[in-house]
Amino acid sequence: MSEQQNSYHYLEWRPHRWRKTPYIKGRNLSVWHLLCSMWANKMTPEEVAQDYDLPVEAVYEALDYYENHRELLEAEAEEEREWLKQHGINL
Repeated sequence: MSEQQNSYHYLEWRPHRWRKTPYIKGRNLSVWHLLCSMWANKMTPEEVAQDYDLPVEAVYEALDYYENHRELLEAEAEEEREWLKQHGINL
């Protein structure tokens, strides 16, 4: 585990073929999917924390990770969109 990964209390990294995006510890919820839900529903960090029954600090960690790794998260999201498109799922 890298030093950067150790700096987060609520995020965890899981083995995956290509995805490097962390998940919220103890949940099957990636940082990207949590934040997309928050943005799509125009929620505050406090509201999304309540909606997902998470400590608000976990949402702020996810936001911090996004701010520091935006290019990685957006590239992975694009790769996922392409995979879905190739499999007949258009968003």
